[in-house]
Amino acid sequence: MFFKEQKGQSALEYLMTYGWALIVIVIVIAALVFLIQPSQVGGNTCSTTSGILITNHQLLASTDDLSLILSNQTAASLTNVDINVTGTIGGVSITDSNILTSLGTIQTTSIVDLSNLNIDAGPVFDVTPGSTYSLQVTFNYNDRDALSRTVTSTCNGTVGQN
Repeated sequence: MFFKEQKGQSALEYLMTYGWALIVIVIVIAALVFLIQPSQVGGNTCSTTSGILITNHQLLASTDDLSLILSNQTAASLTNVDINVTGTIGGVSITDSNILTSLGTIQTTSIVDLSNLNIDAGPVFDVTPGSTYSLQVTFNYNDRDALSRTVTSTCNGTVGQN
């Protein structure tokens, strides 16, 4: 009878030890899913270094507009920010540019109209919904000390309908 109690005790200790380990693993996975939102993993993404951050973006086929939600991280208002967009949309190389006359220290929406694109495929090009894109967005500006700065962001995603 003494040996049966020992076997039960060791089995219970085994389950308790590995049970706690499994609980910790589940908590870590849940925290990662909560912190890294699933929509960020597979959807439209933008990677930015510093200075002017693209916090969100969208490329629409109905208007041929690239909407950028910008956040100025320079701690000073900027004027005449030159925005250059290069990359591919649906496998077609494109370039475009725009000038943002003012970028304050709060979030701003900037729209780059892509209807007048310089493209390698000829003069006729329509942005179609569902096409994938990879765009390099370059910001050229002067900081508060009048020094020239360049920030480049890479945006990837799928063209939206409207």
